[in-house]
Amino acid sequence: MGLQKYRGLFLIITAVAALFIASPLLQKVVYFPQTDFFTELSLFGSYNNATYPTNVTSGGTFRLYLNVDNHLGSLAYYVAKVKFGNESKFTPDTFNHTSSVLPSLGSITFFVADNESLQVPIDVSLQYSVDPNDSRLLDMQSITLNGATISDKTTIAWNSEKNGFYGNLFFELWTYNDTTNALVYHERYVSLWLKMES
Repeated sequence: MGLQKYRGLFLIITAVAALFIASPLLQKVVYFPQTDFFTELSLFGSYNNATYPTNVTSGGTFRLYLNVDNHLGSLAYYVAKVKFGNESKFTPDTFNHTSSVLPSLGSITFFVADNESLQVPIDVSLQYSVDPNDSRLLDMQSITLNGATISDKTTIAWNSEKNGFYGNLFFELWTYNDTTNALVYHERYVSLWLKMES
């Protein structure tokens, strides 16, 4: 009679122990769908790490690495739009989820498979000069990306607090939307502030 009293408790303990033992095996067999779909975007400097060029000279070339990791659940078509601005022109608005109003100077297009990464090397050269009529202004002429030169007419004012001319090079990530058959801003961007030596 005493064993009958504890039979139910014994069965419960045995079932719980069996589930704990079997759970690692079940994880290999049971498919858990991915619930978070996202893209990682990062920018590295010339040494493929977080060492970025800070002071640049007109006509000098430096290398950047744009990294994209696709976790969207399928193959993705990406477009990285390249933009350049001064301290009064802003990057994308993360609060309102909108891209920058600055025109794109060019773009880099690529496909990335699901759960794969792609690294795009980008050689950058800025062509500019100090305004001959006002030494507190720097006039951009063009930006060269991987050998392609793009005209840019940004004017950069001298920053007396930081003691220099500062330009912002940034990359916005756009994706192709199958539903609308159009590119849409993917709400990812990376930027790099550059002190432009005169």
